[in-house]
Amino acid sequence: MKILAFDCSSKTMAAAIGEGREILASAEAADNRNHAPYLMPMIDELFSKTKMKPQDIDVIGVTVGPGSFTGLRIGIATAKGFGDMLDIPIIPLISLDALALNYKRYHGILVPILDARKSQVYAAVYDNRNGEMKKIQNEAAVDPLTDLAAVLQDFDEILFFGDAVENWRGEIENCYGKRCTFGVEPYQGIRGEALIALTAAAERAVTAEELLPVYLRSVDAVAKFADFTIDEMKADDIEELLALEKTAFPLPWTKNMFKNELSNAYGHYWVLRSNGRITAYGGFWLVCDECHITNIAVHEDFRHRGQGKAILEHLIQMAQLYGAHDITLEVRPSNEAAQTMYKSHGFLQKGLRKHYYEDNGEDAIIMWLHLPDMTQIKPWR
Repeated sequence: MKILAFDCSSKTMAAAIGEGREILASAEAADNRNHAPYLMPMIDELFSKTKMKPQDIDVIGVTVGPGSFTGLRIGIATAKGFGDMLDIPIIPLISLDALALNYKRYHGILVPILDARKSQVYAAVYDNRNGEMKKIQNEAAVDPLTDLAAVLQDFDEILFFGDAVENWRGEIENCYGKRCTFGVEPYQGIRGEALIALTAAAERAVTAEELLPVYLRSVDAVAKFADFTIDEMKADDIEELLALEKTAFPLPWTKNMFKNELSNAYGHYWVLRSNGRITAYGGFWLVCDECHITNIAVHEDFRHRGQGKAILEHLIQMAQLYGAHDITLEVRPSNEAAQTMYKSHGFLQKGLRKHYYEDNGEDAIIMWLHLPDMTQIKPWR
C-alpha cells in the first residue's frame, strides 16, 4: 500500500510518501504559517524523489485537527482534491497523535501542546511509561496550567513539547516544578514518519466528501463558518447562485453564464456551504500551466467572516494540484479589502486594464501569484 500523507495543522508543515510503514521520502518546513503556496510544491518534490506519480498512491493521510483553522482547511482541501482525482480513500489523522510520536522513546507522560492563541493550547495526554502510547486525555483547547492540572497531578515525569512550549515554558515550570521537562529537539513539529505510521495503522478511512476538520472550538466571529464544506459546483446549484450573485455584483452572472462555465473544459468552480446554504463560491480557468481566477463571490450576509479567504485558499490549492505555475486575477481599485486579501496570499500587482468594468468604466488591477519552487521552502530536515 503506497501512502501520501501531509500536515498543515500548525506553523510547521510536513509531507511524506511511504509504502506500508516504510518511509520512501519525507520533508518538513518550520516556521511557515502560509502553507497554501508551499504544500503542493513540497508534495511534487516527494514524487520526484521517489520517481512516483499521483496515480501510484493507494491512500491519503491528512491531519484534520486540532490546529490552525486556515492550515486545516488547506490540508483538507488538498486531500479532497487527491481523493476525488484518484478515487482513493482518505485517512483522517489527529495532529496531536502524530506529534506525540516524536517522543515515542520517552517512557513517561507525554503532553504535546500546539498554540491555540487566546491564552490556550491544543493539548492531549499520553501515558507512555510502558512504551504503549495510551491516550489518557483526549485532545482539547485548554489552559495548560489549570485545565491539565487534575489530569497530571499524580505523575512525576511529564514531557511537554510542541510549538506552544516557547510561549508557555516559564509558566509551566512554575506550575509543575521538577515534575516536568521539555522536548529538546530543535524541530517541534509533526514529522513525515509519524504521518506514514499513523496512516498505515489506521482502521478507518473516509471518502473525500466525508472528510471534515476537527475543530475543538468555534472559529472567531460566532463560528464564522458554523458547519461549512467546499464542494465542486454542479448544475443544481445555479438557482441558489443566482440569488447570491445579485447580492455580490452590480452586473451579476446570468443562468446561461453559469451553464456555460460548467460546460467549459477549462473552467473549474466550487461552492462554500454554511449549514447547507451556499454562501460563497469561486472558480478559475486553467490553460496549460496558467490559472486565471474568474470570480470569487460571498453573499452580502456572510461578508467579513473569512469565507472569501477560504475560497481563495481552496482555489490556490486546486490550481497547484492541477499543475499551475502561475495564478492571475483582476480586482477593482476601489475594492481595497479584496486587494488586501490577495496581497496577504502573495499576489503582486503587475498591471492595469483601463476601463475594464462595464457597469462604471472602472479600471482593473491585474495581480499575479507565482507558485514557488521547492528551493524557496526552508529550513529542510
